[in-house]
Amino acid sequence: MGTCQCCGNVITDRKIVDHIHPLKYVPDEKLLSDNLWLLCYQCHNIKTMLEDQVERSTNGTNKVKHISRDWYKKRILSYRTKQRSVEHNGQTNTN
Repeated sequence: MGTCQCCGNVITDRKIVDHIHPLKYVPDEKLLSDNLWLLCYQCHNIKTMLEDQVERSTNGTNKVKHISRDWYKKRILSYRTKQRSVEHNGQTNTN
């Protein structure tokens, strides 16, 4: 319905249909509705950053194949809250 399935904001610009488990690791989940969600650009960029961090960790490729939507949502929203707090306090975000 045009809302980000992570932050709940109405998306007025282009929408991103994201694969929760990256296709490069689980190509057989390409069109499974349980592996797709609609994200705004900000949430998508944060999710991509989180994916990259997990991939670089020990056994990261296997981990990223199994991360849940809820895990991503919790961490994306936490990251966005921290960003807003930093912006509100007039500090510059270096991440």
